[in-house]
Amino acid sequence: MFLKNNNCVSIAKFSPQYCNEIIQKSDSLPIQEANIQDGNQDNRSSNVAWVKENQQLYKDLEKIVLEHNKSAGWNYDLKEFEPFQYTIYNENDHYDWHIDSHTDPYPNGFIRKLSFTLCLNEDYEGGEFEIANPNPKGINQNVKFTDKFTTGTIITFPSFMWHKVHPITKGTRKVLVGWIVGPSFV
Repeated sequence: MFLKNNNCVSIAKFSPQYCNEIIQKSDSLPIQEANIQDGNQDNRSSNVAWVKENQQLYKDLEKIVLEHNKSAGWNYDLKEFEPFQYTIYNENDHYDWHIDSHTDPYPNGFIRKLSFTLCLNEDYEGGEFEIANPNPKGINQNVKFTDKFTTGTIITFPSFMWHKVHPITKGTRKVLVGWIVGPSFV
């Protein structure tokens, strides 16, 4: 599938206070080592908690993700969010190249269509986000965001796009990650 846009970014869309409230609430949830459903566990080093009971947060993020879906020209048929993942990357943590799509649809026939990352803090080094835009001629068209996303910045991209988080070199990176699902493309 050829995409005119492989991502959509809104800089500092949410205030630092709003993001800090997410961090405070999420830090009180059960935090566990992250794992990979379909893939090599060595590709990922981070900790996660699952955010399920915050309707206002879902409404706020839905508005932005739907705006991104339209403004990027994807116009995907989207139905619902999966639970959000609060992800903590400590020094040397990373998430190597991966996609967010699963090998099979969910029992209701839905698939992950869009993924997003909301950056909750910026007091860390490293952890750059990179998204691939493959080319059969081997030309590297990856987009590596060399500037760290500021607090409150949100990036949305199709879940089938390859992407990664480079290792954290100093501090702790905290993000809220999510996926919105809908019917299969076929």
